Amino acid sequence: MKNNYKVSVLLPTYNEKDNIIPLIGELISILKNREFEIIVIDDDSTDETWRYVQEKGKEDKRVHLLRRIGKRGLTSALNDGIAKAEGDVVVWMDSDFQHPPFKVGELLAALEMRYDVAVGSRFAVGGRDFRKIKYHLSSVMIVQGYLSKLISRVTSLLLMSSFRDWTSGFIAIKKDILIKNKLRGDYGEYFMLMMHDVLKANYKVLEIPYSLDPRRSGYSKTATNFRVLFFKGMKYLYTLFKLFIYDVKKWIVT
Repeated sequence: MKNNYKVSVLLPTYNEKDNIIPLIGELISILKNREFEIIVIDDDSTDETWRYVQEKGKEDKRVHLLRRIGKRGLTSALNDGIAKAEGDVVVWMDSDFQHPPFKVGELLAALEMRYDVAVGSRFAVGGRDFRKIKYHLSSVMIVQGYLSKLISRVTSLLLMSSFRDWTSGFIAIKKDILIKNKLRGDYGEYFMLMMHDVLKANYKVLEIPYSLDPRRSGYSKTATNFRVLFFKGMKYLYTLFKLFIYDVKKWIVT
């Protein structure tokens, strides 16, 4: 892919008013030599994140707000953002600085070589997850970190894949692939389903190691307690079970 393409960066948000403007600022600096747009998909944040983005959009026409009233969910937010995106390449990431913005440049560079998809990976050689290092964390967050790695390892094993970070959520991908493969699922399991489809279709994928950092401000919406963590973990495992059965059936038929 030549470097004269347009990039659409999708930032799903809910109550990220302290993070979103600094993040947009860093992304603008990183992408300044490219044609790009930044689309913030906000689920009507009670802290009025959407209002901050709205004001930023008045200053910079490359910043767009998609305010969703009466809708919730990461997967549907991403699908709405993809539908609005005008770029040839779509990038999405967390809006709390856990995904380091400077890595976006590396993801895009991979697509400018011979790859169709570039994934920020905690579990590729050189990557790390802060939840397993040195920070004073709640027991829920510590368990979440280990569970994420366990799910990824089991997924790679059962699906007989060398891909490592099945719950990443940090990606640069050619938009025409997304047109053929609409995101499915409720929350993080969408990434497992998407990457399974992408890999089975033999698109060229590169995992780029990165360090998952602590959020700069605010609180996590992923797993607020062990009950939520349990049900989300079960959803991942159920998704893995479906993919495994699908692959086994396809193998038997062929």
